Amino acid sequence: MSISLSGILSSLTSKPLPPGYSLKPADSESSDSQSTHSPAEQKFLDYMKMSPAERMHAAMMSQLGITEDEYNAMDPAAQKAVEQKIQQMIQQQAEQNNDKRTGLITDVSV
Repeated sequence: MSISLSGILSSLTSKPLPPGYSLKPADSESSDSQSTHSPAEQKFLDYMKMSPAERMHAAMMSQLGITEDEYNAMDPAAQKAVEQKIQQMIQQQAEQNNDKRTGLITDVSV
C-alpha cells in the first residue's frame, strides 16, 4: 500500500480550516504577523530567543537594577565594573550550591 503526499495535501486543502488554523509552519512569521503581538508577547518571544547565558546575564542585571539601555549608555569602565560584579554574583551562587561536580566552575580566561 502506498500513500501519496499529493493526495494527502489535496484532501487537506479541499476542506475549509476552522477559524484560527493555518497550513503555514508555526515558525514562519512574517513582518506583519510580528506586529500583531502584544508587548508582553513580544517581550516573551525576545526572552525565548536568548541563549541561557544571555538569560543569566539579564537576570543578574535585573538584580543589580540596571536595564539594558542603561548598561549600553555606560562608559566602558563602568560596563567592565558591572561585568565583574556579575561574575562575582555567579561565582557566589555556584559556591553556595552544594553540588561539587568536576567542571562546574571553569576559568577559561587564560
